[in-house]
Amino acid sequence: MNVLFQKCLADAEVHALAEYPREACGLVVSVRGKPQYVSCRNQSEEPDHFILHPEDYAAAEDLGDIVAVVHSHPDAGPEPSIHDLASHAVSRLAWWIVGLKEGVATWCEMPAKGELPLEGRVFVHGIIDCYTLVRDYYRQVLGITLPDFHRKDDWWNNGENLYVDNFAKTGFVPVDSPKEGDLIVMAIGSTTPCHGAIWLEGDVLLHHLYGRLSCKEVYGRAYRECTTHIMRYIGVKAPDEDRRTIKDCVVRFEGMGPVVGTFHGVSRI
Repeated sequence: MNVLFQKCLADAEVHALAEYPREACGLVVSVRGKPQYVSCRNQSEEPDHFILHPEDYAAAEDLGDIVAVVHSHPDAGPEPSIHDLASHAVSRLAWWIVGLKEGVATWCEMPAKGELPLEGRVFVHGIIDCYTLVRDYYRQVLGITLPDFHRKDDWWNNGENLYVDNFAKTGFVPVDSPKEGDLIVMAIGSTTPCHGAIWLEGDVLLHHLYGRLSCKEVYGRAYRECTTHIMRYIGVKAPDEDRRTIKDCVVRFEGMGPVVGTFHGVSRI
């Protein structure tokens, strides 16, 4: 690794030892051209996973340009896990992993990658899943940034309803028939609406099912029978704007039954 980053490596190792046996996490930030390690809080409830605190990420962005995500592997080597590989691919940033094994620190550097293609993705819930594909389509194709939501595996069977509960705050309203770019929400393998897809011209869905690669498929009978909502993005209204459209949405969602689908340690939409 470049000599410019030696101080960052040393600071990250000190942080990793201080957080042991939990995983430590942080960011490398370019502050006026000089790299600086910024320690962050780990929000994960599990000791062998990490979730960067969003406030710490925002504070690091205020300092400068984020160039790398750093985390530790207590009592293990620095080799990336499947969740590390997936999260790294989605982040489009360099990742550094420090392994702490028998008192010795070893490093793995994962260079930054470009955009993931919309088709052919491997499914990893909470990192590269159906909602990730929806967000990436809206950002890459439509130039719209949708918020992300932390989601644990099997949320659709544990009293959560992430799609329905977040329609209004993400700027979606129900419509009767789809057009290019609309969100199709389905209840697949559950009574809860848990799978999101993008409707494309030609009556085709772009989506990512659990256990399959992301792909385009005909919006056939089986998917139509599973469909619970057809949603169109209109944007999030300002607080002083008329709220009747969103109120109408809430009324339409009342009585709907419960849906299916890990940053390192998140869980499957």
